[in-house]
Amino acid sequence: MDQNMDELQHDVLREIANIGAGHAASALSALLNRPIVQSVPEIELVPISKLPEIIGDAEKVVVGGMVDINGDFSGHLMMLLDFVQAERIVSLVLDKPMRKTEKLHRFSTMDKSVLSETLNILGGSYLTAISEFTNLKVLQSIPYLSIDMAGAVLNIVIAEAGKTGDYALLFNSELYNDDEKLFGNLFLVPRDDSCKILLQSLGIV
Repeated sequence: MDQNMDELQHDVLREIANIGAGHAASALSALLNRPIVQSVPEIELVPISKLPEIIGDAEKVVVGGMVDINGDFSGHLMMLLDFVQAERIVSLVLDKPMRKTEKLHRFSTMDKSVLSETLNILGGSYLTAISEFTNLKVLQSIPYLSIDMAGAVLNIVIAEAGKTGDYALLFNSELYNDDEKLFGNLFLVPRDDSCKILLQSLGIV
């Protein structure tokens, strides 16, 4: 994938992000049984090696989910929740008080199941949008869940995704419950041979 997107490519991909975020907001609203609103999406093409800089604090504990993509195009989808966001989602889904998140704690098997399903729904929302736009068949694995420092989680992604592609598409459309952000960045890393397929199906290459 060329590091420099032209205006048409950027606009089309941003519209996909907008639809994907809309699907994600609706799905998250149904899961949490409360209104979820989305911000205006932004799209950025970034080198995989630069992902740690985008995330910021490498020692911040996060919940990461990586989805394998197969079908008419292939690659990886990466989603990150910070620890407070993850705890908030578990609290809302299971209708239980939040634990003090300034002190790290273990997530139970049920908590991890909730987080895995949440990330599965969020990732699926964006992949559905891509499939609708492109008419490509898209299959996704269940998320591989990892709870660790952001730097460690991203190193796994970089090692795996870097085998097949040099760049990641950053879909940034924040989802809010009232004034509280529940979700933000999502990274799509297509395989190099899938980039052309994706762009051709969108009529922008």
